[in-house]
Amino acid sequence: MPDKIHDLRGERSADLTGAALERVRVVRPGVAVTLLLSADPGLLMASLNLQLRENLHWDVVEADGAWRVTVRHREDAVPADVLALLSADHKRIDGLLARALSLLNRGDAAAAVPLLQEFAVALKRHVGFEDGELAASLGAERAAADEPPAVMLREHREIAQQLALVEETLAIEPVDASELAIYCAILSGTLAKHEHREEHSLFPLWRAALLRRAGDERAVLLKRAEDALRGGDASGAAAL
Repeated sequence: MPDKIHDLRGERSADLTGAALERVRVVRPGVAVTLLLSADPGLLMASLNLQLRENLHWDVVEADGAWRVTVRHREDAVPADVLALLSADHKRIDGLLARALSLLNRGDAAAAVPLLQEFAVALKRHVGFEDGELAASLGAERAAADEPPAVMLREHREIAQQLALVEETLAIEPVDASELAIYCAILSGTLAKHEHREEHSLFPLWRAALLRRAGDERAVLLKRAEDALRGGDASGAAAL
């Protein structure tokens, strides 16, 4: 859809964040907005993104002392690299679990079950790619026990154990919504902490390693990740 353009160059500094937030609230998949600003938008966009649960992606063009910022939903952004793709997949997986947990808390196990089945498949694909091809490619197995790559591998084993409890409960008929909700809530908390550590401690290290690779190597790894997360073959990807 065409961008909606908002000229905020005349806004007072004290009002700018509120005015910009009001404009970008409408951003969702398929809907983008453009902001015209009179100052570097870096801090402003970081603040807006945080307030909107890190669902924004933006491109900046500077010309003649003004900044044109095109803001899209992160689902509409083409991943810049394999790590951006994995970060987006974190959000997708979390969304499935959150929707299922909301249904379980209302006692609607029948509606939650297919979401949890989709969630389990997606999580296994995600972790399988990280533990397999990505970890091997970027040297996780050589990391010291207290370094982020080794921590990631340990946390993945904990996640696997918690997911197994969810799947075991799913297999018991009739499904006990209250018991399943407990296991899902525990797993949700574990995933939230794990993903935060991964994206803020590990991914920056891996991105630096990726930037030392040739562009065609990075493109191949991104394509293999896309295939793996969709359920295609990615040799070296381990099962959870």
